Amino acid sequence: MNKKVQLIQRFLIDNNYKFYLITNNDIHLNESPNLFQKDIYNISGFDCSHGYLLIFIDRIVFFTDSRYTLAASKFFPKSIKVYDLRNKSLSKYIIALGANFKGIVDTKLISTQQFLDLSKHLSPAKITIHPLKAHVYQKVYFPDFNRSYAFSLPKNYIPRSYDKNIQWAKNRINSEGLLIWNNAHVAYLLNIRSFELDNSTKPFAGLFIPKKNTKPIIISNNSNLNNISKIKNNFQLLSFEKFISFLKRNNFKKIEFEFKYTNYEIFYSLKKFLQIFETPINIDKYLSKKTKVEQKNIIKCHYEDGLTMTKFLIQLKTKKLKFKNEYHLSNALYELRKEGVNFFRNSFDYISAFDANGSIVHYRPLPSNSTIFKDQSLMLIDSGAHYLEGTTDVTRVLKLYSPVKKKIKSAYTYLLKSLLKLEKTHFPLNLLASDLDFFIRSFLQKFNINYGHGTGHGVGYFNDVHEKYPIISPSSNQKILNGNFFSIEPGFYVPHEFGLRIENLYFAKKFDNHIKLEGVTLAPYELDLINWKLINAQEKLSIKKYHQKIYHTFQGQLEPIYRSYFEKNLINKL
Repeated sequence: MNKKVQLIQRFLIDNNYKFYLITNNDIHLNESPNLFQKDIYNISGFDCSHGYLLIFIDRIVFFTDSRYTLAASKFFPKSIKVYDLRNKSLSKYIIALGANFKGIVDTKLISTQQFLDLSKHLSPAKITIHPLKAHVYQKVYFPDFNRSYAFSLPKNYIPRSYDKNIQWAKNRINSEGLLIWNNAHVAYLLNIRSFELDNSTKPFAGLFIPKKNTKPIIISNNSNLNNISKIKNNFQLLSFEKFISFLKRNNFKKIEFEFKYTNYEIFYSLKKFLQIFETPINIDKYLSKKTKVEQKNIIKCHYEDGLTMTKFLIQLKTKKLKFKNEYHLSNALYELRKEGVNFFRNSFDYISAFDANGSIVHYRPLPSNSTIFKDQSLMLIDSGAHYLEGTTDVTRVLKLYSPVKKKIKSAYTYLLKSLLKLEKTHFPLNLLASDLDFFIRSFLQKFNINYGHGTGHGVGYFNDVHEKYPIISPSSNQKILNGNFFSIEPGFYVPHEFGLRIENLYFAKKFDNHIKLEGVTLAPYELDLINWKLINAQEKLSIKKYHQKIYHTFQGQLEPIYRSYFEKNLINKL
């Protein structure tokens, strides 16, 4: 870290800059790119999906959201101040340092919206932020395309044909063309998947759809995409530099794209010779409404994933699973998942945490840095996978082999009760994502249970595990639509003591004049963490029916040892 920081600080001095703003995105603004594409990780060694490192000549500060503040505070030395973005914004911090100075940022790695907003906020103090024009240290902007195998979804797995998707977008274009830089959108619209990014199925590519009747353009350095026949026959494949030449050569004057999903380098390059405006086309919303094909397949992949999770949890409870530390535990689940039909890869790095580590919301054990198992009380495991049929994300907490405190049992019970109440509720048709967030939080706040992260997020179809529609949070004004697919994951965290979270995935289904949530997650709850004095008869029956559903779904595929444990400990106890 020191060598790169010294290079940056020397660069600031030599060029009369006060600060260097460093993000953790790749050029497609993915939150979780490969490690070598993450600047914050490359400079500091700290890995997160969202954060900003501000390097000054005389100091370093780190900004992140509440998911990572505890982990960052433990990781960084005391000389590096860690701020929660909910409590202190980047712009306010910078402005507090004075006026009439300038900073730099790598504009390939920050969105157009973020750059413009930050510039606007800093402008009254006459603080300017400039694009980085020279590399201070060696950077890698592109993944290794030779590790990738790009393919088109099989016919029976296609939710909407790619030509209909293209036409849907084309019908809504209000300029000469639409640039799509969010590569999850590209994957979905073209029904293609690729594996050059860790834990991802997205091609490292953009898409340009001209309004006029000419071939759309895939913008990528990945020549392997031309191995897909529909790409080779119906699209042009161009690098970004050649794409710019194409626009100039064909005399384009006005195009549109989503500012929040397109890096500022693109805006900066294109505005020199054409007019750009922010598109009103909402692709997030379009792909969030899962079709019948998607819904059918998503249920299938959760069947496969649920079978794995059920076996894994029973192996842990019966002490059949041998493990040394948190990493070995998460790897054991991965190895079990790999046996599943149509399993491709993990959808994210598993969170596997004993006791106090569970209070670090996005804790990730590493082979070289993982807590050794020493008869701990709790294990929190948040995991998921990409299957050809869909993407999964599930969190469960298990009681291990030491006693747990009463307050832990009570907190777990209230989290479970909040989900049971949610599943029984009929919501109005005008339901907002913020309404669901409030529903869960208001119930839990009665018992002094709060959490600093969102209540849920959209989940993709063999695509992004974190889709942007719907985002279940207090500030989300997104409407819950028929066919939306998302997580609900309330939690409770006591720093340095324990962390609890239960996460299920749900479809929003319209029935007559209301919305109801239908769960697809099939993984038993931890009965040994329930304070039964807080559970009423109806809730107890709901838990029993859920466990009976899991048992009957998997009965034919469970060996006798699993069936016996399930009947005795997960059904007959209720």
